[in-house]
Amino acid sequence: MDKDINDYKYGDLPDDIKLKSFVQHSTPAEIDISAIKKRAFLKMHQQERKSRQRRIMMCVGSVAATLLLLIGIKYIIGENTTDGLHRAEVMEMMADVYDEEVEVPVGEKMTLMLADGTRIIANSRTVVRYPKRFNGEYREVYVKGEAYFDVAHDAEHPFLVNSDNFRVKVLGTKFNVNNYDVSDSQVVLVQGSVELKTSNNDRVRMKPNELVNLQEGGFAEKRLVNTDEYTCWMQGMINLAGESVESVAQRLSHYYGVTILFDDKMSANKLYGKLMLGDHVSEALKAIETMTQTRMKIHGDTIYLVKE
Repeated sequence: MDKDINDYKYGDLPDDIKLKSFVQHSTPAEIDISAIKKRAFLKMHQQERKSRQRRIMMCVGSVAATLLLLIGIKYIIGENTTDGLHRAEVMEMMADVYDEEVEVPVGEKMTLMLADGTRIIANSRTVVRYPKRFNGEYREVYVKGEAYFDVAHDAEHPFLVNSDNFRVKVLGTKFNVNNYDVSDSQVVLVQGSVELKTSNNDRVRMKPNELVNLQEGGFAEKRLVNTDEYTCWMQGMINLAGESVESVAQRLSHYYGVTILFDDKMSANKLYGKLMLGDHVSEALKAIETMTQTRMKIHGDTIYLVKE
């Protein structure tokens, strides 16, 4: 068995003749190793291409799902939204869409420069959410508190300021938004033109020097004002031009995050002059003490103005 079959000596017997014929005619042909390699490489390449195509399709599917989610959210908060509470819930969902969020510390102001060149000056205790870069048809931000907007003009990409109970749509303009209190908000237009849409589906067009007051998610009034009285907080003061004690107390409450209580009989009293906004509410209230002949009593975050 250890000998090579080619060394075997065949005889003339029938069995030897058959064996010799079998061996001579069953020798394998020369194997083409190069052809086998080519076929193997081609098969591996086809499998890799199929695998790469599957990965691309999975990536495209993921992006498409994300776009559908954003489109769905945008549709929910779009033209047909009528439920104020529902809109607020959707805005919470939208919080994940914005890349950046800032909350201004009590008694301070903060200036933000957005990617499109828009400038936002945010007042004390204001929350602003915005993207690092604007993509898509609109430039959208969210604000809660008080902020002054100097919007960079871009006719092809309107600027939207979203809030809990209204939306401001602009192309390029300057305006002030005050919505510390969802039930009582204000928009003051300094320059340009804007359109407001409330959660009750009210639509209001504004011209410069107009104030729109929104109450409980709906339009309440529109009137002409001196815009300096509503933007002077950027200079660290409140310009008192006959403003009531109740109104000033409310503004200070929003600014410092405290509760200010006073006798109902003095709520309508008019105040005049300039009220400086210091680091602490007590500094501003000292001036009001002099104007109203009262004294303040502080109990935690609640301050009482008591007649002397």
